[in-house]
Amino acid sequence: MIRPHGWKARCLGTGWSSPAENKMNGVLRLYRSEDLAAVLEIYSEAVREIAPALYTPAQVDAWAAFAEGNAELVPMLAQGHRVVIESEAGIEAFAVLDPADYVSLLYCRARASRQGYATQLLAELETEARRLGVTRVHTAASLISHPLFLRQGYTVDHPERVERNGVAFDRYRMSKRL
Repeated sequence: MIRPHGWKARCLGTGWSSPAENKMNGVLRLYRSEDLAAVLEIYSEAVREIAPALYTPAQVDAWAAFAEGNAELVPMLAQGHRVVIESEAGIEAFAVLDPADYVSLLYCRARASRQGYATQLLAELETEARRLGVTRVHTAASLISHPLFLRQGYTVDHPERVERNGVAFDRYRMSKRL
């Protein structure tokens, strides 16, 4: 790829970027109520665009319905330690720690996948859990997030099969000593 003269200097804030230098270009901040629409969109997009690699169409539809109906997800976004990563393009990822020892939500937009955002969000949730006196955090990891949690030092407590909207899903109960 041909880059214009001085591209490296410009990639740090004026529009030019390279894949290696573009990682984690967002800002981590606390969730605000006006982020709700973007966060619901991220959840749905992640399920609809990333999950089909590991889940059946019926599983994707059942999982996506969780965000599209809003009845369960919206209340989950109203409590706990909630953080987002925002780039110039908008909110790219979000995570929720609720209760204080449980990573309940961790989602990235498809375009933001594999950019280090989930790792950054998870580190923030763990920092908050430590601040609250938690010595072990837990999660229920999907087939998608399972490798991320393993890389971050989580261990599998046990696999489980759960049902959402009449469709079975395999996932992993995982934990990490802080």
